[in-house]
Amino acid sequence: MTISSARLPFFSLFPLALFGCSSQEKAPRAEPGIVEASAPSPAAAADVKPLPNKTRSGPIVYTKIGIVTMDAKPWELEYNYGRLESYVREAARRGAKVVVAPEAVLDGYVCYAAPDVTRERMMEVAQSLPDGPYIVRARRLSRELGIYLVFGFLERAGQEMFNSLAMIDPQGEILAKYSKVHVGGESYITPGRELKPFDTPLGRIGFLICMDRTVPENIRTLGVQGVETVFLPMDGGGGPENTRRMARYARENGCWIIIANTWSAAIISPRGDVRLEKYENEMVSIGRITQWEVPRGLDRSSMIKRRPDLYGPLLKSYEPVRWYDDEGYPTAWAEAQRAKHRQDISTSK
Repeated sequence: MTISSARLPFFSLFPLALFGCSSQEKAPRAEPGIVEASAPSPAAAADVKPLPNKTRSGPIVYTKIGIVTMDAKPWELEYNYGRLESYVREAARRGAKVVVAPEAVLDGYVCYAAPDVTRERMMEVAQSLPDGPYIVRARRLSRELGIYLVFGFLERAGQEMFNSLAMIDPQGEILAKYSKVHVGGESYITPGRELKPFDTPLGRIGFLICMDRTVPENIRTLGVQGVETVFLPMDGGGGPENTRRMARYARENGCWIIIANTWSAAIISPRGDVRLEKYENEMVSIGRITQWEVPRGLDRSSMIKRRPDLYGPLLKSYEPVRWYDDEGYPTAWAEAQRAKHRQDISTSK
């Protein structure tokens, strides 16, 4: 990957009026053409550089966020992309500079929801980065509208497939890519290999996908690395109870959490306030965030009090049954559960 070196303040990119301002694999794959934001080392915690003791300065700048809520049809990529593009254009017309869509919105979550799923058929609709046909169309759309776009899709990398998302910048370049790390019963999906934030013009951002949120260590891993905003695309699940849980995580980790589900949308502040909460299919919601509310320096009190010398047991599993082995791949038990799920949805067709 080509790594960009500069982290620019977001308000330097656009006039304030635009924001309504009031005051994977075991070794990284080469992905030519992707301009990825710089990221802290995803290796051992000892390799992560200490965060600067930053303080708030400058005017309060708001970033408008558009959240797309839609159900995608399994296998119907052209139909799904057409609807997604329509919603993205609506969000941009309403002033959004960042638009977020659900998990697997392009393919309709075929790795889990489709009763007629096969590995071969999944490989046919999976997109490669950066030049899959629908990835290219999304890049052109972002460039045309001058927005950041986050959306989920089935990714193909060699002979492996991932449940992934991409963030595309206003120049049409892929700024960041993330693959779901907790794939559960998803057929033929390889778990992602990294939990890392990215330094971008939007600030330090991170990603989780749906089930990733159910393991607290995931967002904590991002939180200790100073993530300021976490984007959380989902397909199903969730609801008011999930929003309350994410509010607690946002407060504990001092970050914004943006949820884009197939039937819900939420924006949660670093203080745990739910600023936007909707439960409805087929809609575009608009909210706003500001990095001014992200705790800095000594305000990160729960992080300052941490005792890393005590947390060694967190790096081990003590459970008699495990979804993942020590290298992060599904165990034989997990593969049996995935096969059972495929059988269950096939017989229920």
